[in-house]
Amino acid sequence: MNYNLDALRALIELHRAQSFVQAARQLHITQPALTRRLQLLEEAVGGRLVDRTTRSVAFTTLGEWLVGRVAEQVAGLDQHLLAASRMARGETGSVQFACLTTVAYAIAPEVIARFHHHYPQVRVTVLDDTGQRVIESVGSGRAEFGVGLWSDELHGMEADVIGEDPFVLAMSPEHALARRRRIRWQELASEKVVALRPTSANRRQIDAVLDAHGIAPPWFDEVEHLSSLLGWLHAGHGIGVIPRLAMRTAEARSLRCVPLVEPDIHRRIALLKRRGATLGGPTQGLWDLFRQALAQRAT
Repeated sequence: MNYNLDALRALIELHRAQSFVQAARQLHITQPALTRRLQLLEEAVGGRLVDRTTRSVAFTTLGEWLVGRVAEQVAGLDQHLLAASRMARGETGSVQFACLTTVAYAIAPEVIARFHHHYPQVRVTVLDDTGQRVIESVGSGRAEFGVGLWSDELHGMEADVIGEDPFVLAMSPEHALARRRRIRWQELASEKVVALRPTSANRRQIDAVLDAHGIAPPWFDEVEHLSSLLGWLHAGHGIGVIPRLAMRTAEARSLRCVPLVEPDIHRRIALLKRRGATLGGPTQGLWDLFRQALAQRAT
């Protein structure tokens, strides 16, 4: 049917005002424009909706029936549009994003605090997980964007690389290597290094770089999660290779870290979103805040 929402609004406002003059004034249009809207609606319906006399406005039975059916729906539509407008301005709503666990611990708290200063009524949900699951959350649409790792396998995504997070050797302060200023990878051959399992993106990246340099990986014991690795090191069990950002976590604060060199290996921190995706106002604001914080904290 050939009609528009303005025509329905005209009918509803005329029914409320019972006056062409008052209805046209309330809609900020001329009386001829109001009449034309009603005519278009009547043409679409195929029947007269309003009988106009020199003294009064009389709705037909069909007109009364139609107003009774659409007035509440149009009012509800207006409320939904108003709510959408408030969400677009960041006055309400929510943002859900995915984030590396280390970044969620080390950087996200200050970023979220700044975000809530600008958007106090917008709720935030963080899907903190491994690098691979951050990519999966963004790709599936569960997360509006992600703070993850750059790789050459980010199909269907846009990546804004912010900085580099080097891998370091972490250990108890009492360990003999804790006094070193830097350590070459080849020097770890005689050490029992606790490693993340090969399912970890960090482990796969390190193994690939070491293999390219002809260096045998120094791994001995293996754990599944970074938190477990940090717990082992905190208890004085061995030494481990971790991202430097992980040193900001509570489990790592009592540990000593030493740069690893020859080769220098680092992971690239990036903001990720689906290709062509448009971020809403608050979401874009959170993206920008993460970009600023990561640029300041990552090397």
